[in-house]
Amino acid sequence: MQRKLLSAVVAVLALTGCQSTATNEAAPERSETQPTYAEFIRDSKPPAGPLHEVREGVIDPTQAIIYAAQSAPNSYAGTFGMQVRNIGGDSRRIYLNSELNYREQLNMSVRMDIGVAQYLRRQYGNDWLNEIVGKHIEVEGEVQREVIWFNCNGERTQSYYYQTQIHVSRPEQFKVL
Repeated sequence: MQRKLLSAVVAVLALTGCQSTATNEAAPERSETQPTYAEFIRDSKPPAGPLHEVREGVIDPTQAIIYAAQSAPNSYAGTFGMQVRNIGGDSRRIYLNSELNYREQLNMSVRMDIGVAQYLRRQYGNDWLNEIVGKHIEVEGEVQREVIWFNCNGERTQSYYYQTQIHVSRPEQFKVL
């Protein structure tokens, strides 16, 4: 019985590619031009795009997310700035996002009522929503952490995530730089 078990273990190890090495074998030498893993991590660029550059006194998305989390369930008032990287929306509102993925933890969304978006279309032009991607904006208002629930087959599930949002209900709150 033990012999069959030992044979099975050896067969599994052989199939998975596991190998044992002798203790007297020398480790392969590392080339001087090949960086170590720590050097690779140190010298690599961050996965996200450039940080949002805002003028002095304006709160960037990272700071806004921190302030919203600290003041939750209340909001935090201020002037917030970001580069618009993505847009979305439905029949009632438009969302301007600071990250490509609106579910990203570092995303700040500007939630704009459709009436405000229509007013801004008269001010910035008919195609302003398509042209705003890549531009910097500033919004005066209150940032708040919102719970976003996942739905499946029209029913709410137990899964959710937090999204940091600024609600724009008046055109005076919004400015394209």
